[in-house]
Amino acid sequence: MKTIVKQIAAGTFIALFILIGNVKSEAAKTKGKTHKAVEITLQLEQWMTDENIWNTIALNTTEFGRETEAELELENWMTNGSSWNLNSSFAEEMEAELAIESWMMSDESWEANKIETKPELFIEPWMIDENIWK
Repeated sequence: MKTIVKQIAAGTFIALFILIGNVKSEAAKTKGKTHKAVEITLQLEQWMTDENIWNTIALNTTEFGRETEAELELENWMTNGSSWNLNSSFAEEMEAELAIESWMMSDESWEANKIETKPELFIEPWMIDENIWK
């Protein structure tokens, strides 16, 4: 229940945010057609052209050594067929044969003509008494 309430609250908040954004965007329309976009010139600073900052390949090779891994060895269990045969540890389970029981062959068990019927319901006086149901 908490999750549903949170989802409804979040959905409502997002819908209101979108509506408010649309209202603000309509109010901010410009009326004049003579506006020109003016870009200022970019200034080049010292750090933008500094080789120590941008030449990271030379920096990495001098400070760090090359990482090497040990060679892998082939062990006996890796090539042994019995270690990879996962079904060898399971023994096949034998099921007992199904036996025919006496109730399965009894005519009394399978007679569909004997249907139990419930007695018919009758309306009793207390069921329709207006004084009881007030």
